[in-house]
Amino acid sequence: MKRAALYIRVSTMEQAKEGYSIPAQTDKLKAFAKAKDMAVTKIYTDPGFSGAKMERPALQEMISDIQNKKIDVVLVYKLDRLSRSQKNTLYLIEDVFLKNNVDFISMQESFDTSTPFGRATIGMLSVFAQLERDTITERMHMGRTERAKQGYYHGSGIVPLGYDYVDGELIINDYEAQIIQEIYDLYVNQGKGQQYITKRMVAKYPDKVKTLTIVKYALTNPLYIGKISWDGKVYDGHHTPIIDKSMYDKAQEIIARKAQKGGEQHGNQLGLLLGITYCGKCGAKVFRYVSGGKKYRYNYYMCRSVKKMLPSLVKDWNCKQPSLRQEVVEKKVIDSLKSLDFKKIERELKQVENKTKSKITTINNQISKKHNEKQKILDLYQYGTFDVTMLNERMKKIDNEINALTANIANLEGTKSESLINKLETLKTFNWETETTENKILIIKEFVERIELFDDEVIIKYKF
Repeated sequence: MKRAALYIRVSTMEQAKEGYSIPAQTDKLKAFAKAKDMAVTKIYTDPGFSGAKMERPALQEMISDIQNKKIDVVLVYKLDRLSRSQKNTLYLIEDVFLKNNVDFISMQESFDTSTPFGRATIGMLSVFAQLERDTITERMHMGRTERAKQGYYHGSGIVPLGYDYVDGELIINDYEAQIIQEIYDLYVNQGKGQQYITKRMVAKYPDKVKTLTIVKYALTNPLYIGKISWDGKVYDGHHTPIIDKSMYDKAQEIIARKAQKGGEQHGNQLGLLLGITYCGKCGAKVFRYVSGGKKYRYNYYMCRSVKKMLPSLVKDWNCKQPSLRQEVVEKKVIDSLKSLDFKKIERELKQVENKTKSKITTINNQISKKHNEKQKILDLYQYGTFDVTMLNERMKKIDNEINALTANIANLEGTKSESLINKLETLKTFNWETETTENKILIIKEFVERIELFDDEVIIKYKF
């Protein structure tokens, strides 16, 4: 017989609410435990405590008892009795209960980690916990954007070389500023390369300069001329510059000149469409293929069946799909994204979204009815109308029905279009001329499901 711990919590405002009182929760959980053939060994009660916080006496006592192997299963009346925070709920289930081989059951939601469906639900909780974290991240990003617009450094936790971060502002560090000035002097006035400068700075200032990345950052960041660069935009800063603008501009000219020379030899080193592009004739994935002589080199998207380099990736040994120039294919995809009818897409996505929400509402109502049915059966059991065998059969049948309905909701949630509608706003304002290659790859993969190359035709399949 499993040793069951009942955890009961009510906030001050919930004390008088019917069904949430301590006696009401206790009676229902005891009846549930008896029906499941569990021995209630201890009842942990936190009266008058908010579910948003972890600092609850009974909760902490229960965690200690779990770690000391005194409990086999934790029962709560409803999931929010354990915590109102998705993050804290997930922590308790994954890092406290399951880590100590303790099952967790929420009576109202039929949430039971001892079952396959219950364990799968933990994954759903993880998704919502991630959503909670993403929301916090988005708010932080908005705050940093506003700081940048006002001319203040965003304070990401890394203080740039040459400055100290004091009371939310950048103050020049004279010793480090000297290093920045030396880097620019070597690069602009003495014509030294970045590798040479890095070796020299590492030898001279080993506590401050350790890698080539620091030198590259110093030479390319407009921060050192009194600007704030954030999220692809540059704002006037309140801090004192270390380098004058003419010196900085000369450094950018040298960098651009060297990059152009290198580009003629090596071309674009990243394919924007890799991973989602396939041969239209045989279905094999394409890869980026470089062709040409020493002076000029050209990049192509080539079918793996045609190349026959990796037999395991060949779909058709007789495939004749011609290779297509990388820049031609990518231009067609980008032009297609630019020319999308955003209003029409949003209208269609919202229609789908409304239908999905309506279906989810209907299913939630069905689940609520099932929970009410369970409560009625438990009440009848308490009055002796059902024996344990009949109770378990009825409860199991209803739980299976609830699980099936919940699975339907999970499937519908996976098809919701709301997030895609929000991302359309990003695509509308996306600057294809100035954004980084990495950001271009991300935005393409947000909206494009699959690309197929057929002779010289590019077929794009979107996610909507």
